[in-house]
Amino acid sequence: QFGGPQQYDNKQLRPTHYNMNITDYHFDAFCGLFMTVAREMGVDGETLMDVQVILNRSRADITTGCTVRMELSKKKNAQDGIDQLFQRLGGLDGVMAMVDRLYECLGVDKRVSHFFEGAKTNAIKRSVTDFMIQTLGGPAEYRGRSLQDSHAVIEITDYHYDCWMQNAARAMRDVGAEADAVDEVTVVLEPFRKQVLAHHYKQQ
Repeated sequence: QFGGPQQYDNKQLRPTHYNMNITDYHFDAFCGLFMTVAREMGVDGETLMDVQVILNRSRADITTGCTVRMELSKKKNAQDGIDQLFQRLGGLDGVMAMVDRLYECLGVDKRVSHFFEGAKTNAIKRSVTDFMIQTLGGPAEYRGRSLQDSHAVIEITDYHYDCWMQNAARAMRDVGAEADAVDEVTVVLEPFRKQVLAHHYKQQ
């Protein structure tokens, strides 16, 4: 990309990243880190501008897979209804198994495991289970605090939310959910980011 001797087939960018759920947010985060490293190496401002232009040429190929898959999932949820997703996930047993597996994954993920320790973990897990069942089209009724209030005192960022989403996707795959169902659940859960991180965004 920068004129060096190593050759890379740009045609591989899109298929390589198609299933990686890379959004514009993730791409911008990568670019930001890349630019920070370049500045620390002493790269001058004019060259940094050229670097930014070159990096952005790859944006569409890297993010298109996620964009296309998420749009297809949104249309399916809107057309077929969220209750069909609940059934495809295995109903009550399936969603409960997914949450069980999710908490197993979170417990060993060193990036976020410290958020899921303590005496209240089991009670929080039960509340999360009700929330997931209700959100994914099931019969449970979530009676807990709002997402904004319940996360206001927790020092979490977009990074932590991404980690949680990655573990949720892994948990669904581990309990046998199909790839399309994983995408559709991702579409349902992603909009809650703003509520979960409301306090964090206010502090910025």
